[in-house]
Amino acid sequence: MSTIPSERDQIRVDTLQVVVRDNTPFLPKVAFTLISIASLAGATLTSSGMGLAWPETLLRWLALWSLALAGGFLTWRVAYVRDHEEGADHDSVTALNDTAFWYADRLGRWVSVLLVLGAAGALVVPTVSGTEWVQWGLVAGALTTSALLAVGMRRASVASAALAVVAVTLVGWSWLDAGTGWPMWLRLAHLTAFALWLGGALWNIGVAMPAGRQHPVVPAVLAGARQLDRFRWVVRFALPTIIITGLFMAGAYRLLPLSWWTTFPGVLIPLKVMAIVALVVVFITCPLFRHCSPVQGVCDIEDLDRPARTPPRPET
Repeated sequence: MSTIPSERDQIRVDTLQVVVRDNTPFLPKVAFTLISIASLAGATLTSSGMGLAWPETLLRWLALWSLALAGGFLTWRVAYVRDHEEGADHDSVTALNDTAFWYADRLGRWVSVLLVLGAAGALVVPTVSGTEWVQWGLVAGALTTSALLAVGMRRASVASAALAVVAVTLVGWSWLDAGTGWPMWLRLAHLTAFALWLGGALWNIGVAMPAGRQHPVVPAVLAGARQLDRFRWVVRFALPTIIITGLFMAGAYRLLPLSWWTTFPGVLIPLKVMAIVALVVVFITCPLFRHCSPVQGVCDIEDLDRPARTPPRPET
């Protein structure tokens, strides 16, 4: 089948007005908040088992949370952004990407700061004598990722290198938290899925949405919709992975009495499950109410063929 648009289709594309809402959809923000809270609950539970105090628990959580932010953020840059989108004008796609990289550079530097602040989190985790080098390796991984993020998102080679460092660092964290064998791989799958969702949500909120607002034209909408769809496909695998691996890891506590599950820290497990269930609801609801983006057509490209419910935003 030919992908070259007909003259009639091209005229329709050139004359379409794309509606842009002034307000940022709140459901993606809710999802980002929920998954962050769930991660804090999980980190608090595992840290209590390690005998860590509250300051050490928060530092360990910040280390994992900031690394996850960087991982999913970089994945969007490396895997979802395309220089060319089939059927979309190249100049429009380039303009959209340039604006996105500008926002990504700014936001990436904030993530860079968070990585530095949480880098020492690996040092508070108890280790077997002689394996302290793993802790220092994780510190080095966080600082290296921070430095690469500070360089910027425009060069794909830099982003790819940073993503590779994050991947190795996640393996190290999985080993540090769970040891060797299948528990390590279970932990790695859990952390990877968490990172892909959390960091991807950050890019969507802080980069894709504002960049899309700056380019309310059909080719840019098409590119934005395809990027979002790639992220959605990843989330479709990340969500069940988080749930299944979380249930397996929680299985270690299944023989404890009911009283443990209703008091701290055991109560954190059902609270985390509730947060994940809420995330499932948000993931299903978001496209239905077109809350994935403030730009008409990004949530569902077919919306461009439907009458707009709100007037187009005047150009400034």
